[in-house]
Amino acid sequence: MSEGRIVIAYDGSENARHAIAVAAAEIGTGPATVVHAWEPLSSASSRLAVYAMIAGGPEQERAWERDPLAWERDQAQAKAEEGAALARELGFDANAVAIEGESPAVRTLVEYIDEQRPRLVVMGTRGLTGLSGFAAGSVSHGVAAHVHVPVFIVPPEEQTPAT
Repeated sequence: MSEGRIVIAYDGSENARHAIAVAAAEIGTGPATVVHAWEPLSSASSRLAVYAMIAGGPEQERAWERDPLAWERDQAQAKAEEGAALARELGFDANAVAIEGESPAVRTLVEYIDEQRPRLVVMGTRGLTGLSGFAAGSVSHGVAAHVHVPVFIVPPEEQTPAT
């Protein structure tokens, strides 16, 4: 078991950022690994459609054209680093890890957690309910059901209605 280390799953969403803040406030800080699990896009056509929307200019486009998988790895590591930076701002001694999987994120995270055996896993939820939540599946609930360490699942921050 990783001595006192927690794993924080991070996908870059507002809910993931909120989960880090809640964890810092509720369980305190200490050593943490911020993990971004990702799956390479499977086809050139789906890559093109996605990257056309998010490429970010000619330099990013050229990097993607040279080596799409390397570009994806760089983007995944940058996402993990973003989460680790936030965790450090909130007092965690955090490092960043991007883990590539050939399967959905839930399976990739479960495998990583089973290997690392942290004392706790922290995750946000997407906040989906009803049919949309069922159809999208739940990474947080899938992880909680399949790992052998405690999982701290943080629901989305409650939005205050404008008056």
